[in-house]
Amino acid sequence: MRARLITVLLALAVAVQHVAAIQCYQCYSTLSPFRCEDDFGLTDNSNLIVGNCQMCSKTTTVLNDEQILVERMCMYVPYADNGCDKRRSNGNSVIACYCSRNLCNSAPRRTAGALLLISVGYAAMYLLH
Repeated sequence: MRARLITVLLALAVAVQHVAAIQCYQCYSTLSPFRCEDDFGLTDNSNLIVGNCQMCSKTTTVLNDEQILVERMCMYVPYADNGCDKRRSNGNSVIACYCSRNLCNSAPRRTAGALLLISVGYAAMYLLH
């Protein structure tokens, strides 16, 4: 009975760990043979995927309002809540984003703003009446 309980608990622990592990992109714009910028999603980047991560991050640093450095990382220990944090220090701007879904540190998604969607909705209602 005790051996069966230990086996079930071990199986659960492995299953939970497997479900929690995600994949992230990992690259550095200064070290990669090709750049790691925001439009990097336009090419095949399967060689940049790292597994067994707990969280992904993407840090964008603008140095002196000119040079942009991008770093995408796999984090093996959860570091922060999902979301982004923007800071400014010594003329440099740093945006650090953290997420916990597969490949969530890819290029930013281009979405229409809420104001645009509301405007289109009102225009459609006006035209239909």
